[in-house]
Amino acid sequence: MRTRRRMPWWTALLVLALAALLIFVREPARRVEAFGARLLAPLQFGVSGAVGEAEDLVGIVQRIRDLATLNDQFREENDRLQAEIVRLRELEVENRDLRSLLGLQQRAGSGELLPVRVIARDPSPYVQSITIDRGEEEGLRDGMPVIAWRGVVGRISRVGPTSSKVLLITDTSSSLSGRIQSSEGRVAGILRGRPEGGLIMQHIEQGETLQTGDTVVTSDLGGIMPEGLVVGQIVQVRRKDVDVFQEALIEPAADLKQLESLYIMLTQAPARGEAR
Repeated sequence: MRTRRRMPWWTALLVLALAALLIFVREPARRVEAFGARLLAPLQFGVSGAVGEAEDLVGIVQRIRDLATLNDQFREENDRLQAEIVRLRELEVENRDLRSLLGLQQRAGSGELLPVRVIARDPSPYVQSITIDRGEEEGLRDGMPVIAWRGVVGRISRVGPTSSKVLLITDTSSSLSGRIQSSEGRVAGILRGRPEGGLIMQHIEQGETLQTGDTVVTSDLGGIMPEGLVVGQIVQVRRKDVDVFQEALIEPAADLKQLESLYIMLTQAPARGEAR
């Protein structure tokens, strides 16, 4: 049977001496510690870097969430402000309409004005007419003048129970008396709609002086319209020496292509059967 060899006594003494040196002598111990630190430094740096990157990633995700929340708040605030702007615009339009109504009442005298709104426009390019949201139930009748805050729009041509059709002054079948407020006095004529758009004022005596920019108003001749409502302005004068009369092209004061809020003059209506 094989016996184990014992460690020589001098080897054991050397190990004990080295252990005592490391324990009781500081400098060798520090060197061993420094050696161990250098040996483990790469591993420690890698672990620290991984932990730092993980913390940075968590921070980035949190900032993204914060920015998304802030963006949602900004979007909600923007929507609220847009809605407020729309509301303020509607109030501005309403206030303008009220001021316009006051001015129209002053010009219309004692006549009662009924506010109406446009609900349709005739699709035919050969007919200049619109439909409003009031009818016989509100006391409307054929021939009643329809005006906007800028000027004359037309006359009611057909009345229904709850809606009515309005023939615009630019329709070729429309005809009404008018006066030109010129520097030379008040010049009378007949206003008709043109196929090309706008108005033409005819039967103006050749000797009358007309200028572009002169204002044209309604005349109460024939009882179709009350006196003094603004129709438009002269944009061109047509005159030939061989003709008995001269003509003037008129640009309507009201924007007849974008009509929304209008007014009916209830106390000014011709009898049924009168010319339109």
